[in-house]
Amino acid sequence: MQPSRLVRHSGPLLAAGLLAILAFVQTYTFKSVPAILARGLQPATFPRLVTGLILILAVIAFIHDLRRPPAPGEALPKVLFSTTLLLVIFSALLASNLFLIALITVTVGTALLWGERRVLVLTALALSPVIAIVLFDIGLEVRFPRSPLLNLYYEWR
Repeated sequence: MQPSRLVRHSGPLLAAGLLAILAFVQTYTFKSVPAILARGLQPATFPRLVTGLILILAVIAFIHDLRRPPAPGEALPKVLFSTTLLLVIFSALLASNLFLIALITVTVGTALLWGERRVLVLTALALSPVIAIVLFDIGLEVRFPRSPLLNLYYEWR
């Protein structure tokens, strides 16, 4: 692959890596954390884990592109645009204070868009955000933003 084509094709990966690096550096500026989070993870631990994962995935994708470059003029897959729309829907649900519904929607929706059709797997994916919230609540004593479904859980607990 020609160097200029490699840079052009890998631009999104480089941009994701740069944003992750900037986010990682930003975690060193955290002065305080809400009291509810102070009982669990340190203020910067979770953001560092997420940005580190993004960097690792960007490097893996970059290496994959070096080994098997796309054909010239190859169009972006249609599922990319569907997934982008799903992320916009996820953001709208978050903005509407529907945290748990947003997590379930993006988890199951992404699997469906990318071809998963097994009902048992989709059910497990739908339950995984609920399980994660329960584990964070019980294990780390981290409370998530209130929303209609989470209010039911917190009232029950």
